[in-house]
Amino acid sequence: MTSVIEFRHVSKQYQFGQTQTSLREALAGLGRRLSPFGKTRREDHNFWALHDVSFQVQAGDILGLIGHNGAGKSTALKLLSRVTKPTSGSIVTRGRLAALIELGAGFHPDLTGRENIFLNGVILGLKEREIKTQFDSMVAFAGLEKFIDTPVKRYSSGMYVRLAFAVAAHVQADLLLIDEVLAVGDTAFQQKCLDKMRELHTQGVTLVLVTHNLWTVESFCNRAILLNQGQIQAEGLPGEVIQAYRQNERQGLAAGEPAAEAVEAEKASGEDETTVITRVELLDKDSHPRQSFEAWDRITVRAHYRTLEPIQSPFLIVRITRSDGVVCCRASNNREPHFAARRLEGEGCFEVTIGPLPLMPDTYTLEAHIADNQRPVVHASSSKYTFQINGDLGDPGEAGVFWVDAEWKDPEPIR
Repeated sequence: MTSVIEFRHVSKQYQFGQTQTSLREALAGLGRRLSPFGKTRREDHNFWALHDVSFQVQAGDILGLIGHNGAGKSTALKLLSRVTKPTSGSIVTRGRLAALIELGAGFHPDLTGRENIFLNGVILGLKEREIKTQFDSMVAFAGLEKFIDTPVKRYSSGMYVRLAFAVAAHVQADLLLIDEVLAVGDTAFQQKCLDKMRELHTQGVTLVLVTHNLWTVESFCNRAILLNQGQIQAEGLPGEVIQAYRQNERQGLAAGEPAAEAVEAEKASGEDETTVITRVELLDKDSHPRQSFEAWDRITVRAHYRTLEPIQSPFLIVRITRSDGVVCCRASNNREPHFAARRLEGEGCFEVTIGPLPLMPDTYTLEAHIADNQRPVVHASSSKYTFQINGDLGDPGEAGVFWVDAEWKDPEPIR
């Protein structure tokens, strides 16, 4: 089978503070070097984004690149698309290539959606007549018929990525590279993109996908590579590679901060500025802080808050999400009318005990939210708390969120 990508002992080195991957950034860097206030750092401050990485992608593959932030995934895609050059090693790609790596790359903010389709299409290698032939299909796919003659600087980030993906998906490329930018779209559009990528795959297009959505990798890709600190840690069937990724998460969690450590408060879009969740604790049945539990354990969540203005009708939510983004369960105080009527003010904490939780062994994220029953507003959120359910991660092919009790009967022949 023909290799459409050959990564041969590829390394990429960057200097701290040096981010030039385009002509514009290189010129800006030159200006800093010429300035008496912009001296660059010495060679000993370099780091390797990728180090001696080798792999091949065969025609017709759907390859998923996974790994934690900074593992080297996006660097690999930039090298493949020739946005930047390797420090050492060689890269071979065969056939027409299209890349969706950076949101709105190649778009001019002052041009309309229509004008940017032609501009971006030419950048991706389409001829003008090809763009004209597929123009209506691109616009329909993006769902931007009403806004196609509006300057894209007035587009939302979701509209941006819809238009960018629509153009890239109609390039009729042999190889399509896609970075995590699809996460910007809503769920319906993400599904639409996956359906389009399946359609392209049936037409013989080879795809390389960078994503943190492990479910997408397991259900969509036929191969996966796990990058860790710029090197390949695992390569093969998606289920096996995902298992290695999750094992990394568990080891990182085991070496992490104590469970009672304060979780940094975060602000999400739409939240007010007067309330924060300052700390979240997970407690076992003896009220001891824990980061790991057994399946069927009861878990007590204690969330500390501070509010400058009283919240008269608090809507308190706790949600557990698996490492691949699957929402496992949610609890709220709306089922407790006497509790929902109690207002929050000053500093305090709220507590809820969940379970028994028959969760499969894996890594999970706990989210706590303070909303309002009287107004459509989220006052505060905290979603940085990670814990694990102990046990063997199981065979790669196993799926599911919960253990369930099942009663089987012996098979009986039909008479």
